[in-house]
Amino acid sequence: MMRPRLSGRDRLIVGLLGFFVVIAFTLELYWLRHRATLVADAETNLLARLFRVYGDCDRAYYDAVSPLAIGLEGINVYFTQALNLLLIWAIVRRRVWRYPLQLALGAYVAYSVLLYFVTAHVAGYPNMRVRGVYGFALFYGVNLPWLVANLYLVRDATRAITSPLSAEARRRRPARADCAPS
Repeated sequence: MMRPRLSGRDRLIVGLLGFFVVIAFTLELYWLRHRATLVADAETNLLARLFRVYGDCDRAYYDAVSPLAIGLEGINVYFTQALNLLLIWAIVRRRVWRYPLQLALGAYVAYSVLLYFVTAHVAGYPNMRVRGVYGFALFYGVNLPWLVANLYLVRDATRAITSPLSAEARRRRPARADCAPS
């Protein structure tokens, strides 16, 4: 049996999730496996050079690797991506539990990005080597797609979950006397 095509919103969401999975299993997994040798590898390895650039705004991901960064990336690569893949499958197979999973996953990732931003700000950006427009643009610009995309996932799931509830509430609401046709 042929399944109908995914809606434009669902194709966008699957594309975003696919992008996040690819980044996690390439760039972020590389970082997890080679974080101890990034500085030495930056002369000969493109991925290590990318982390040298990112190190200008957060040294915890280059030459001052922190336990928090290791934990965050470990959770992201090994746990979040499994959920992303499960959500992609649920969208494609049109599973009813897709929206609660999408809401939870989007909220959790958006929260983690906001926590990363707020923690850096409150601490005074201690790991930012290059302060100024470049450093802040790099710090926020590289991470903002994760925040925006996951807030979109939350919005889409919230609409899907609440839409039937709103329709039911409208159906049960008695007509107002002041709006009745004359």
